[in-house]
Amino acid sequence: MFIIGYLLVALIFLAIGLCLIISPGTYFAFLDRMARVDLWTRPGSSWEPKAPRWRALGVAFTVFALFMVFGPPLFVYIGAPERIREHIHSSYPGVSWGALIVLLFFFALGVGFLVRPLALLDRVSPRKLSAEPDAQRHAYKLRIFGGLLLLISLLGMWAQLLRYFRH
Repeated sequence: MFIIGYLLVALIFLAIGLCLIISPGTYFAFLDRMARVDLWTRPGSSWEPKAPRWRALGVAFTVFALFMVFGPPLFVYIGAPERIREHIHSSYPGVSWGALIVLLFFFALGVGFLVRPLALLDRVSPRKLSAEPDAQRHAYKLRIFGGLLLLISLLGMWAQLLRYFRH
């Protein structure tokens, strides 16, 4: 189950990276259409949706996604090829500490969306969304998202720690 979620997260990073490499302006227009706002596609004094830095960010996202997929098996194989055969025949694979760190990040993100959703959104948006007239009306959607993120991360951490303490 964890492997499927991990690969889906890697696929999301890969998709975002490829979209930013191919056409960052189209990617931001797509975000605007999904959110039903005109925020990302309008250039401003400090915001240019077609700037080369977005293509560089796309390359970084793509490399990160490829590293997420091919990195762990490569490091395991390079580190100890004889341990691979031993690990495959073992009935207990152990806890994934990397997964626990990622789940802690999503836990903190969920708490942030629950406590101060608009402040967290203002950190990543090109202009202050909390100043929009209907921002407070939509804050509950961000809190629902934060609650779901919090519950899913708690469930994942519980499963990882349960594996650790059972063996």
